[in-house]
Amino acid sequence: DLASVTRLDYKPAPGVLVGGSFYVGQADQSLVVNSVPVTLWEGHLKAEYRGAQLRALYAEGRIGNADLVNIAQGFTNANKTSVASRFFGGYAEGAFDVLTLVANNKGQSLSPFFRYERYDTQARTPAAFAKNPANSRVEYTLGLSYRPIPQVSVKADHQWTLNQARTGVNQWNLGLAYIF
Repeated sequence: DLASVTRLDYKPAPGVLVGGSFYVGQADQSLVVNSVPVTLWEGHLKAEYRGAQLRALYAEGRIGNADLVNIAQGFTNANKTSVASRFFGGYAEGAFDVLTLVANNKGQSLSPFFRYERYDTQARTPAAFAKNPANSRVEYTLGLSYRPIPQVSVKADHQWTLNQARTGVNQWNLGLAYIF
């Protein structure tokens, strides 16, 4: 099925990027008799100034005729498998590169950061299907990112996960990234 996406970014000042995108298409793939329209949109922001960094993103999507998709897939345990008709998610993250305070940091960065996330993959389900409260989540992440060179990053953080089912699990994360 055909789909289209449009993205627009704007740089109102040095170090600032604001934008958004919109997707529209069909997802039925001849699975159901009726069409299954899908729309997604998002808005994003990135700002950097003298070592301070701010990033934010919000996205939302809708799936038409999600009830027919659930039936065609044989999803009978709606608490665990229901395809949602509406879902959303977003985050805001702030960081500060403390090595910008050092006169000769040789391209390295050391950035403590904090991120807030809120998302729900079943914000709305079709009338005949129940919502799983574990899919409505809030996460808080506190961490530290070190870049010895711009292409390499080592990150450690701790995440606190909350959900409406009260089954969230907190965790430690360690990551290594290389960009070539």
